[in-house]
Amino acid sequence: MTLKIAILHTRTKLGAKRTNMRRLEELINRTMIEHEVDIIYLPAFPLTGPVVGYYPSQKIKMMLRNFSERLSENDLQQNQTFMAASKWAHEFGVYVISGPIIERAGPRLYLTMFMSDPQGELAGKYRKIAITKHEEENGLTPGKSVGIFHIRRKSASIGVFSDEDLGYPEIFRALSNMGSNVIIGSMLPYNSQFFKMKSEDELALLTLEKETIYNFLNVRAKETDLPIILVGGAVEGSSSNGYIAFMQTIIVEPDVGVVKEKIMEYEDLNLPMVVEIDTSNSKPRNYDPIFKILLKNICKKNERQ
Repeated sequence: MTLKIAILHTRTKLGAKRTNMRRLEELINRTMIEHEVDIIYLPAFPLTGPVVGYYPSQKIKMMLRNFSERLSENDLQQNQTFMAASKWAHEFGVYVISGPIIERAGPRLYLTMFMSDPQGELAGKYRKIAITKHEEENGLTPGKSVGIFHIRRKSASIGVFSDEDLGYPEIFRALSNMGSNVIIGSMLPYNSQFFKMKSEDELALLTLEKETIYNFLNVRAKETDLPIILVGGAVEGSSSNGYIAFMQTIIVEPDVGVVKEKIMEYEDLNLPMVVEIDTSNSKPRNYDPIFKILLKNICKKNERQ
């Protein structure tokens, strides 16, 4: 059985919710006219754009609070990002995976990915486990469980991750052992203990060292024996400054590594990529309790940073 995923390799403008909503609506409509897919994967921070590392330090905590949204059942109607994803999922009869977004749960803030099913209902969420020191200092809290989204109509499972998670093999091994058919995650340029932002002279944009990202992705694909998709895109300044950051969208196969001819570059912005995943060789779920201990240790380590 084949699972078809539409990856939206696009751009997001900082803080411009209406502009971002309109752009996504147009791209999704065009994608669904041209392709028949099971899943639409939205870019990171689809309506607000990223916050940590993209605003002055003194404004970050305020921006995180202002852009935070709740994902509890009673608050979904007020969650603008979820309601947009829910609308698209129901309208086109597909699953929509979004995120991360900034989730508020009580006094805590998380970086959270979620999925809407074809009925427009919340079908799963994942709170990013590996937060950076800068994120923790600005009030973000690490999640405690890996993210597996189940595509029931295809009997398939999607493992998800977000940027810094890529540095931790425990997270990816857990996703593999829980029966993922493919692992998908979002990444935009940022500074961390694993990845450093740099300026791309040719484009005058902030980006990440390509070879470092390729090496991490190749290792994770070989460790898990699963295809991995890293979804990038561009970040546009809040004024008329144009694009300020860019990340490639990259597909990795465990047997061949990074598939260079399928990398989506700057000139490919606003073009969807449709990826087909063979789910006929699904692995049985075999979640080893040792991963709970390892993941808990990652959370503790992040809280001490």
